[in-house]
Amino acid sequence: MAVEYYNGTKAIQARFLIDEGILTAENIKKLSKRNQINVVRRGCLNTPALIDLKSMPERFRRILEMDYADIINKPAVNFLADQIVQDSEAIEFYSSYEIEPDRFLPRDVINEYYTNAIVLNGIRTLLNSRTTMRKALGGKTTGLWDNIAKTVLDLDRTKFPHTLPANDRRLHDRFNQYVKEGFECLIHKNFCNKNSGKIVDDRQQAFIIELLADPRNLDNEQVAYMYNMVATKMEWKTIQRSAVAVWRKKFATQIYPGRRGSVAFSNKIAMQVKRSAPTAPLYYWTMDGWDVELLYQKFEDGRTSYHHRPTVVVVLDAMCKYPIGYAVGTHETPELIKSALRNAARHTSELLNPSEPLRSCVARPLENGTFERGIMYRAHQLQSDRYAIKAMTPVYEIMAKHSTPARAKNAKAKIIEPYFNSINKKYCQLMANWSGFGITSSKEKQPNIEYLNKYKSSFPDFEGVCQQVTLLMEREREEKREQMLEAWTQVAESDKLILSTESYLMQFGEKTGKRNMMTGSGLHVTINGVKRDYDSFDLSWRNHEDVRWEVRYDPQDLTQVMAVNEDESLRYLLTEKYVQPMALKDRKPGDSGKLQLVKDHNKQLEKQITDLRAKNIEAITPILEMIPQLDTLSKLLLTDSKGQHKNNRNAGRTKKTQSITSLQAGAVDVETEYDPYNLY
Repeated sequence: MAVEYYNGTKAIQARFLIDEGILTAENIKKLSKRNQINVVRRGCLNTPALIDLKSMPERFRRILEMDYADIINKPAVNFLADQIVQDSEAIEFYSSYEIEPDRFLPRDVINEYYTNAIVLNGIRTLLNSRTTMRKALGGKTTGLWDNIAKTVLDLDRTKFPHTLPANDRRLHDRFNQYVKEGFECLIHKNFCNKNSGKIVDDRQQAFIIELLADPRNLDNEQVAYMYNMVATKMEWKTIQRSAVAVWRKKFATQIYPGRRGSVAFSNKIAMQVKRSAPTAPLYYWTMDGWDVELLYQKFEDGRTSYHHRPTVVVVLDAMCKYPIGYAVGTHETPELIKSALRNAARHTSELLNPSEPLRSCVARPLENGTFERGIMYRAHQLQSDRYAIKAMTPVYEIMAKHSTPARAKNAKAKIIEPYFNSINKKYCQLMANWSGFGITSSKEKQPNIEYLNKYKSSFPDFEGVCQQVTLLMEREREEKREQMLEAWTQVAESDKLILSTESYLMQFGEKTGKRNMMTGSGLHVTINGVKRDYDSFDLSWRNHEDVRWEVRYDPQDLTQVMAVNEDESLRYLLTEKYVQPMALKDRKPGDSGKLQLVKDHNKQLEKQITDLRAKNIEAITPILEMIPQLDTLSKLLLTDSKGQHKNNRNAGRTKKTQSITSLQAGAVDVETEYDPYNLY
């Protein structure tokens, strides 16, 4: 066969050209040396050299086309290629073969081994078919494997990229081994062979892994040096830094916590949870403190410094990243966190009351003498960090149905961190006192330090920088207000969690620092240097005149305060006393109604006391009759329902001599007329 296909290239045997006198051996050598022809296969024993037909000079190719057209144009037939078919069992075997736990064969290696297998399968089919084999051998029976090897070599490598040996003996041996052992014998014995490595047992592996995981972050050269020190004493094989690089890559996950720490491991290597944003307002709040990238100047100890930055604690509604609450201070403290949550509570009242949008949450007086504060709401869930977690947990539990602090040092769990970055770029970077991005950012992104030094005297003071922070937070609220309100209208009433005024004042109320005792005219308290009077229409309030009360108040709304005893077992919501004018001439609409509320309350209180005493007398009368020595009416001034005492006392004494019916009939119930000028 003068013309063959070799690796997909149509080639002609050099021997054919020499035998036909077209070229001499010397011509072929010179043309090849000058790169005028392409020898695609060099000749060896029983394997003729092959020359690419297309690479031959035009004059020689013309001779072949004119005189040997039947040979040149005859399509090459490879009988072995017709016997090669796909083998699903082979592809499954190599695709699922594990070199070691959780490591499989590379894709190109799988393709190589699979092709070798189906070619050997084709040889087996060819050998089993005598008719096809005789055609492939040209009717000859001698030199069987020599011809099979040539046929394998002539396969189109673009279609069958096998790596079977070209030598007939080696090919025969490989075929016999394949028939005997199956697919696995085609896998190279040195492929990831541990026996050929220098680190072979568990102790060696453990030692190099611990060196790689060392928190000092040793480089490959240092690891190899330290390993070899021990290897020499233990009679292990020494290693080079290139081997260390292989092990570093192989156990990158296992050594990462030691090199970078558990926090970095959790944030960069460990599996992350993908979450969706809340579907409605107040479903999920997250909060954190942020050192705002705005500088302010501070004068102390006779000098002015310009490096200070304020801290803002932000409560963020995660639905649309709305700053529902915030508070600005010099640094993060539990008090600053409480101020931010207090601002959040008040803002829910200002924002989310549909009947009176944006109304103040200052309490409004009602007809019964109490006050109605704008409805405040709690969140369903509040996520915080773990700063002062023990002290702040009661506060968090008041503000949300579920308090879920983030795991320590797990910054990715809080969406508020990237929110701060966006605020920094959106607002702070546009201000002259911007301090830049974080310390890990590129220097090219930071502000010009020369500019900051030149204009530092124009930096605002603390009050000024607080106004800057307040302005940007209010801008954020304004941009997202409509989105919040629209979403709030879709929230079911059962999903709206109300924050009571009592709970609000208990957790977020300021304290006066002193304890006060109740008097008949109420509880007198001094707040911010101003004396104020508070009272309650709760009938049980006056049962505790001996208690020293601590008052908690909202600085922005002093119409209501919370009175709490020392162990917080008694709590009363007090309202500021209504001031009645002494002069009738000074009365205005509503004064008489407020006055009537006090009278009604006192009547209820008197009735409560009278009912209790009457019930007590009824209960102890049988006891008094059993013990004559206890002449209660003689010793105690107890009146009857008519307000009489003496008639009842003397009735027993004069029953034998005279009747006192007329005296009893003349008894009247006296009620003192209310004097509007004698208010208490």
